[in-house]
Amino acid sequence: MSVRIEPLPLHGPLFEGALDVYADAFAGPPYFDDDRGQEVRMRLLGEHGRRPGFRGIVAMEGDEVVGMTYAYTGGPGQWWHEEVRKRIPAAAYRRWLVRSVEVVEVAVSPKHQGKGIGTQMVEALLEGREEHTAVLSARCDSRAHELYRRLGFEEIARVTFSTAGAPFYIMGRQLPPANKNGGGG
Repeated sequence: MSVRIEPLPLHGPLFEGALDVYADAFAGPPYFDDDRGQEVRMRLLGEHGRRPGFRGIVAMEGDEVVGMTYAYTGGPGQWWHEEVRKRIPAAAYRRWLVRSVEVVEVAVSPKHQGKGIGTQMVEALLEGREEHTAVLSARCDSRAHELYRRLGFEEIARVTFSTAGAPFYIMGRQLPPANKNGGGG
């Protein structure tokens, strides 16, 4: 499948299309989260869209948004960073979370999943980054971690972020040195 990768704007039709894709992708099993699109809207328009190193991507098929993803430079004081830091050994923290880009969300329209769109988006998201590693979390009961393993991510730990929540894989991937003549996030 040929899709076009474009930057994710934080307003307008592509933004709304990205949120619709996100809501569709997380409405079914194992998530069953009908309000997640609104949560992501608030995070993107709030602090996430303003964090250092923010980069958002949409995948387009014709005029239709079929996927979305975003990431930013991780660091102390950010919720996910601090929660993971508490749950992994100090050596793993130094290796994986210091100078890392956090892949925050990846969503592909359910009718377009399994066609390589997630791969294209994640590779575009990480291209030319200045950070040393990319890190993320994926629910253990979802298929997302299979995509990340194919993309070279390895399991760092398994954690539960809340007493009622599902367990997550914390995963990381080493990044190549950034292209100093045109890379950077």
